Amino acid sequence: MGIVTLISDYGAYYPAVMKATILGIAPEATIIDVTHEISPQNVREAAFILRETVKYFPRGTVHIAVVDPTVGTDRMGLVIEAGGHYLVGPDNGLLIPAARSLGDFEVLRIEMEAKSRTFHGRDVFAPVGAHILMGRLRNLQPSTTYVDLLLQEPRSSENAVSGTIFYIDRFGNCVTNIPGTLMIQRSRHNSTHLLNGATAIRFVQTYDEVAQGHPLLTVGSFELVEIAVNKGSAATELNLKLGDSISLEKP
Repeated sequence: MGIVTLISDYGAYYPAVMKATILGIAPEATIIDVTHEISPQNVREAAFILRETVKYFPRGTVHIAVVDPTVGTDRMGLVIEAGGHYLVGPDNGLLIPAARSLGDFEVLRIEMEAKSRTFHGRDVFAPVGAHILMGRLRNLQPSTTYVDLLLQEPRSSENAVSGTIFYIDRFGNCVTNIPGTLMIQRSRHNSTHLLNGATAIRFVQTYDEVAQGHPLLTVGSFELVEIAVNKGSAATELNLKLGDSISLEKP
């Protein structure tokens, strides 16, 4: 039996009900919780996490991602087949960056009724994902329209690189959209930059290359530039938030 991954902003309780629904249809499914701690209603954060997650799973995996501020309205539900993966979720752009990262994709519209207007994760997306896992692509119709979502690209000039904070982990490390390869091409390790024109911050390979409590730049596991504080929280200590624009200037 195949793999189902789950991403949501549900926190506790609701994911267990989704998993029970999936197992009721596909009892041998392997269910992997990627995260249920997406910031409430933050579609962009979920889209980033989904895009960064799908590449680690084998073809045939079903990815159910539900961050759904307009649940219960006339917004559609989608299944997208891309690179041998199936992405299931609301038609609000959440699935598109991941689909695009996998190559050419086909969009299918879900046609089924939900028992609840507030919990389509249980009533629509979980059963559809489970049926796909069982080889039953039913209640689906081809769709030529969908809500697109483009994640911001970094910008660079001769003296600076600018980007956006896409994700903040539980340690307070701030993951930007600046590729590590771009930073390495432009700057040597141990170089110093000005964060937002004010805070001097070193570009290093490991957290412990700066003193405890000091800020740093590094290329993290996403292969993107992260702003961190050694044994501290960059989000708290540098007053950074999800979605903030940042600049890294050469002094």
